[in-house]
Formats: sequence, structure tokens, C-alpha cells
Amino acid sequence: MTTKKVSAGQMWKSEQTGEVFVVTSLYKDVLASFAMLRAIHAGAGENNKRAKIVRIDGGGECLAGFTIAEQV
Repeated sequence: MTTKKVSAGQMWKSEQTGEVFVVTSLYKDVLASFAMLRAIHAGAGENNKRAKIVRIDGGGECLAGFTIAEQV
């Protein structure tokens, strides 16, 4: 599922585990953009993940392996 732009504070759900993450920061590498994600459940500890931001032809963005949680 896509959104117009990935931004900090959005919640995304992992397609593999169903766990919900919040976007904490965004950064650009040489050839790609990435989002840093933090699990929202209480026992997460240091359960941070990095996800690649994929640009869609229609002008939107999504995170590889995730769906936006507000619409789930």
C-alpha cells in the first residue's frame, strides 16, 4: 500500500510478522532513501529496523516489506 510521502511519525505494519512500527527518522544514502523504524510494543527493547523507501510511478512512496498501519 502506498502513501503520498513517507514521513516521521507514521505507523507501518510488517508484512512478515504483523508487528507495528513507527517511523523515527529518514535518511538518504548515495542511491536510495531509508526509514528507521522502532517497534511500538512495550517489550521492544532495541528492536529497530531499517526499511528502503520505494517510489511508485503514481507519485507515491511505500516501505519495502511494510503496509501503512492506519489503513489496516
